[in-house]
Amino acid sequence: MSSHIRVKICIAILMLLALTFNVSAQTPPVQGENCYSKVFEEKVIGHSLANTYLLMYAAYNTYENRMGVANFNEFQKKFKEIFTPLGISRFDFINKKEKTADTQLVVMSNDKLVIVSFRGSESSTNNKVSPVKIVYDWVLTDFNFFKKRVPWWGWGVKVHSGFYNALDIVYDDLKSLVDRHMAGIPKRLWITGHSLGAGVAPLAAYRLSGDGLDVQGVYTFAGPRIGNDNFAKALKKRFPDMQRWVLDNDIVTKVPFKIMKFKHIVAPNNIYGDGKFAIADGEMKGPGKVKSHMPGMYLQKIYDLLPLELKDKMPPPPAFGSDRSIEDAELERAFNGEAVKAEEDISN
Repeated sequence: MSSHIRVKICIAILMLLALTFNVSAQTPPVQGENCYSKVFEEKVIGHSLANTYLLMYAAYNTYENRMGVANFNEFQKKFKEIFTPLGISRFDFINKKEKTADTQLVVMSNDKLVIVSFRGSESSTNNKVSPVKIVYDWVLTDFNFFKKRVPWWGWGVKVHSGFYNALDIVYDDLKSLVDRHMAGIPKRLWITGHSLGAGVAPLAAYRLSGDGLDVQGVYTFAGPRIGNDNFAKALKKRFPDMQRWVLDNDIVTKVPFKIMKFKHIVAPNNIYGDGKFAIADGEMKGPGKVKSHMPGMYLQKIYDLLPLELKDKMPPPPAFGSDRSIEDAELERAFNGEAVKAEEDISN
């Protein structure tokens, strides 16, 4: 064999090895790749299971303490790493503490949609999220059920002052970011949040809409009551297709108490303990449950509702263990007793 032929063979082998290396070194495909571009139904009005899961997925990952990161800068980096392969191309973050309010949110977009996701409370006990502690910390204690009059939103409108303040300290920045994300080619605006984030999200939607932005959809998860009857009517008139999700007597969805003249805005989409769900259902009866409030529980239960062909196109929910503890069970009993006592005291 001539040296010329040997050289050609060596080059061919090297090229084959290089090709093999490149193929093996390629990053494996991400489950749910480009789902926010290919699967999200950005033009839908009202209920969509695909949108429900993807918006809850955004709300779940907006919690900094679920990322295993040391600070907000690391959170931003981790968040981008998660959502870029899923079809999101642009990100902005707000992290602001002022007076009694502490608000974090993400504004993210692609060429079809813009999503605003508000973070819920991160109150925890021994590094475990405690929904009942959340209720006592930021509802029963910090915000103390004060109502704020907002006459420019309509006659007699009153809203939860804590939620209003949480939005107010970030609103100018939020409006500016949303304007920038919406600029250029037409996009649809979606707003979501879990827990405290679900208390702020409808207020943000109402205010942005009042400032001329077209809000396509509002989806909330585990949300408390946020205003009086006049506000509920005003918001429902503007967003009749808002979707409010409640899991198995979630304890936070039962506050502030109805006897205190707070109302939910729209009928709930309920997920029951047996896994069945009902759209635009009635209020669940019975005592509030702690475990039902966990964002991981919402994410998993909504994922379970997806048809198989849709699950294959979605990022799976992260594995999580039970957060329930003896302390939570005791607080749950105390909370439900406190709810009954509050109604009795006000009735008397």
